[in-house]
Amino acid sequence: MLKRKLLRDLWQNRTQFISIFLMAFLGLFVFAGIDAESNGIGLSTDAYYQATNVADAWVVGNGFSESEVKKLVNLEEIESVDRKIVIQGKAKTKDGDELDMELNFLESMQSSYPYLIEGEPFSTEKKGIWLEQNFAEARGYHVGDIIRLKYENIEFAEQIKGIIIHPEYIFYTLDSDSMMPNYGDYGYGFLSKLEYPMQESLAYNRLVIGQNQESVKDMDSITFKELVKSTLDREELVVMEQSQNLGIDSIANEQSQHAAMGIIFSAVFLVIAVMGIVTTMNRMTSNQRIQIGTLKALGFSKARITWHYVSYGIVISAAGSILGAVLGKLLLPSLFLPSMSAYYILPEWKTGMSNQSYGAIILSILVSSIVSFLSCRKELRDMPAITLKPAAPKNLRHSLLEKSRLWLSLRFSTQWNIRDILRNKARSIMGIAGVAGCTMLLVCAFGCKDCCDEMVVWQYGQLNTAQYKVMFSQSTSNLKKREYSQQFKGQLVQEGSCEFRTAGRVKTGNVTVIDTGNYIHYQDFDGNEIAPPSKGIAMSYKLASVLGLEEGDFVEWHIVGEKDWEKSRITMLYRTPVGQGITLSREEFAALHYQFAPTCLNTNMSIPDYIKDSDEISGVISLEQLKKDLDENMEMMNIMVGVLILAAVLLGIIVLYNMGVLSFLEKTREVATLKVLGFSSGRIRRILRQQNNWITVIGIVMGLMLGYFLLDGIMQTMTEDQDMPTVIYTLSYVYSIIGTWVVSTGVNTVLSAKVKTICMVDALKGVE
Repeated sequence: MLKRKLLRDLWQNRTQFISIFLMAFLGLFVFAGIDAESNGIGLSTDAYYQATNVADAWVVGNGFSESEVKKLVNLEEIESVDRKIVIQGKAKTKDGDELDMELNFLESMQSSYPYLIEGEPFSTEKKGIWLEQNFAEARGYHVGDIIRLKYENIEFAEQIKGIIIHPEYIFYTLDSDSMMPNYGDYGYGFLSKLEYPMQESLAYNRLVIGQNQESVKDMDSITFKELVKSTLDREELVVMEQSQNLGIDSIANEQSQHAAMGIIFSAVFLVIAVMGIVTTMNRMTSNQRIQIGTLKALGFSKARITWHYVSYGIVISAAGSILGAVLGKLLLPSLFLPSMSAYYILPEWKTGMSNQSYGAIILSILVSSIVSFLSCRKELRDMPAITLKPAAPKNLRHSLLEKSRLWLSLRFSTQWNIRDILRNKARSIMGIAGVAGCTMLLVCAFGCKDCCDEMVVWQYGQLNTAQYKVMFSQSTSNLKKREYSQQFKGQLVQEGSCEFRTAGRVKTGNVTVIDTGNYIHYQDFDGNEIAPPSKGIAMSYKLASVLGLEEGDFVEWHIVGEKDWEKSRITMLYRTPVGQGITLSREEFAALHYQFAPTCLNTNMSIPDYIKDSDEISGVISLEQLKKDLDENMEMMNIMVGVLILAAVLLGIIVLYNMGVLSFLEKTREVATLKVLGFSSGRIRRILRQQNNWITVIGIVMGLMLGYFLLDGIMQTMTEDQDMPTVIYTLSYVYSIIGTWVVSTGVNTVLSAKVKTICMVDALKGVE
């Protein structure tokens, strides 16, 4: 009997229960979908790392000898060591272009294997080159083709033996200022040491280390790095862990960021679903008070009746959660993966829900059950004789406002709506929460796009005002670089890698040395332009935050390849979206006894083709092209914005419609009374719209503030190497307000039309 009653009640209150179902559905749809995508990233990378036996650490230096390799292999913490040479060369394509090509010449290969896409497996005993897949596809190369390479004015040709990808290049860019990759315009290749073009000066500059996991499981990274340096007795070395590899770190942070976003957005839907269950179950149990008393009188136990009403929440939340999780896993990853695969290079993209999704389903059902229990328990306290009687009217008291003189000066519609809101607080709070949630998601959606647009303007319009960045070859003399600077009226800059050491952490970053000029600019945390210091070093805010440093503190640092560690005072903090590190003036750099060796030139003058083709120039980067590439790669952000806007609209419609239906059902008798008193349907609809407008305004104001905090929370999940400011344009606030208002007004218009459908007899006979 109770099962039939359950089905009948679900059907009779289908509007309210459908809204609860949709809230649970949307919450798990978003969470499980994003979880399947983010967990799939972990599954994909783990499988990739295992298949290629990715290295645990890399040592960057110069002239590594066999004896040094033996010293490291003899350590119980190290399982394998490979030597290789990494150089920045050129590839002369079929079209006649000279494109950047990073070449890896391996002596041995015990870890970090290339992943074969096509061709024969890589071997250090074979001749030829194994070329990166994106470059090969973009430039029309196939297995068996000949590719012409160039390094230090030496040209040599290699036959392509295989098309590969490599775990050390999951994500890589040509320049540290680039925020998005442009695969195909540059690439990498793997060759045997036998193919190195200058065999007489063979000098290995990288060590690839595989650790003994049992021996290092209790050893922190700083201790391991110091162990390697002390064993080789070379302080100038830089030891990098997996987490310091740009690609490995970026995709790991991407995974955690997506997981955090899934939790944040799902929590919004779950909270509002709980509020929906509260209002719906309170109304149902109060309306079924006599039915509950009858069931008690017929001998049904309190536990069985309680379970009957708790089952409402279980059935609805279980159906919505399970269906949402299934469809979320199937549909959402397919939206994100195409853009992810254009950003990160993996052999296979997997999807799969983690235990968190199953836990979220259980949590949703559990919370709904508890809320249903709390909603119905008050009707189950009394004896059947008491429950069979209608509930005593509430002892309503006039509020202070109703007792004041101001109350008498208010219009009837205002008095009626204020009293209705105060006497139905739960329903009113739910309505405000629904409107606030809708506005919050819209603000967050438009704000995400604003942040990306602002970052482009900030990086390429405010911090770097040069139109071209000329990259010098390693063989170009400083005298020639100065001549180029005078010819193109540019600003010379030296860029390199740097290692920082504090009490509790060692981290790599960038070091930038700037000459006089006005193309490189700096801003403080508030966006005000500041001049770089002539004394001491300037450090980026994000790096300082990671290292736990502030302006005025001292930090130890050294340039990769240099033996000596410097200890400098941080005299200025600046903010930059990419390339976290330190900046020095040329004078301060010289005062530390370093020779200024510029690596690039920033200028606004166009660079002739004959200069670009010169052996002294390794490449010319156009900032306009960087902007264009970034805009073209914003597909992922646009998808996320679209999903958020759709979720916001659905949230607003569902919650407001549910609230409106509940409100209308609860006020049917009052509305019928107003009709009897002579109020026209139009006037009654205006009274109802007035209350809706109040709730909408309050919800919008709250949503605008919450939207900013939600967006700021998302921005805080960015990687340690990125610093994206939280920016929301005024127009985005306007769009969010208009969007919420349209949704709210549209729902209210549909509901207020029900005034004409009220049956006066049914509405008023309950007063008999």
